[in-house]
Amino acid sequence: MRPLRLLLASLALTCAASAAAPKNASGYVLEGMPLIRQSYNACGPASITQVLGYYGLNVKMEEVSRWTRPDERSYMSAQAIVNFAPVVGMEARLYAGGTLNSVRSAIKHGLPLIALQSHIPEPGKVIPHWRVIVGYDDARRAVYTKDPLLGYVAIGYDDFLRVWADQRGQFAVLYPPKLSATVRKTLG
Repeated sequence: MRPLRLLLASLALTCAASAAAPKNASGYVLEGMPLIRQSYNACGPASITQVLGYYGLNVKMEEVSRWTRPDERSYMSAQAIVNFAPVVGMEARLYAGGTLNSVRSAIKHGLPLIALQSHIPEPGKVIPHWRVIVGYDDARRAVYTKDPLLGYVAIGYDDFLRVWADQRGQFAVLYPPKLSATVRKTLG
């Protein structure tokens, strides 16, 4: 059943595979990640809310936003993720220099990544943007994201790496304390 689900997930671009996919699979997609649509400048709080939902915590995006942004029009800093995590009994770590190997390793171990990447709504306009990485597929050369602005999006490896490099490959991992050892082993 699971190989069929992987095939259907790959073809339909839905989050259907899990981190326990067969060894011959070309990628993995995490199950159970809700898609939370952002309000104005709230891509960070929406991304955090998605990851909390993945771990079974029901926290409203507006509540996350109050804890992570100075006001409703402001952007969220990376440090805000780390500062917010203990409020909901979680831990968080920040990284820079993310690579496709970072993505593969994290996803295989069931860890979604909150990546800071560039959003380019029109030529010459670049906006820092948080999105959640939920999967990858080496055969399709694509990374799957739950983007609070754009929805469930497959991004080709070259484009994905380019918009990530614009932001120095920054990402955060938000996780329950019981996964601390897994995070250290997987991402350093």
